[in-house]
Amino acid sequence: MIICVLVFLAAAPVVLLYSNGYRLGSNWTLKKTGGLYVASPVSGAQIFVNDKLEKETNIIQSGLYLSGLRPNTYSILIAKDGYWPWSKKMEVKSQMVAEARALLLPKEIDGEIVKRENFSPLQKTEYDDIYNIIKGTKKISSTSTTTIERLVSRDRQKLWWNRKENGIWVEWNGDENSRPYYLETSKNLVFKSPSQIKNADFYPGRKDAIIVAYQNGIFAMEIDKRGGQSKQPIYKGKDPIFITYKNSSSIYILDEDALIKIQLP
Repeated sequence: MIICVLVFLAAAPVVLLYSNGYRLGSNWTLKKTGGLYVASPVSGAQIFVNDKLEKETNIIQSGLYLSGLRPNTYSILIAKDGYWPWSKKMEVKSQMVAEARALLLPKEIDGEIVKRENFSPLQKTEYDDIYNIIKGTKKISSTSTTTIERLVSRDRQKLWWNRKENGIWVEWNGDENSRPYYLETSKNLVFKSPSQIKNADFYPGRKDAIIVAYQNGIFAMEIDKRGGQSKQPIYKGKDPIFITYKNSSSIYILDEDALIKIQLP
């Protein structure tokens, strides 16, 4: 009985500390643990943490949550056959949950030519308005020296760039206490282009990713630059420019004489 009591008294503090989120860190010091949450936009993706497979997503469960993690930097990889892999190093801090949402695009994205530039003016189609808008965007991007802006999230989040600097910034205009995790400051340089930016906009349906056209390609890019920044190709051609249209998940690309519609995941 005495031995049992002594064992209980010795084990009770350890169990209590463990249940309250403490773990033994380096130099035999106790540290409060944190958590990690990563989400995948596609089902059937495998999530690896420090090279260990932790979960495969499905329609019901699109993310992974790990609690009780020692404060440290963790390597995250999300992969699926036929998709570009997404990786990031995430820092888990004491009593906090590190959060991220992956950017996953198919390696081969199908597009549909919906209109050609040398069409007959008597042949009216549903894409006439889109064609005229994208032609106007192309003209503005090639001649304007002023700042061009895009707004999202009730005007609290703004994307802007200009030809002179060829940089893309995302700015947070809302309350600092509600600033999203993927914005490190209220004004963030997301991308510095080696050549003229033709157009940029928020990725349809997302506030944490953008689409940018420069050189001979169109790319999707995450805003979050913590532990690496993913950039994945959408389209490569000769001299493409794109627009998003209304609330559609598609983008429209004008390259040479063809108007192309691409449905994004």
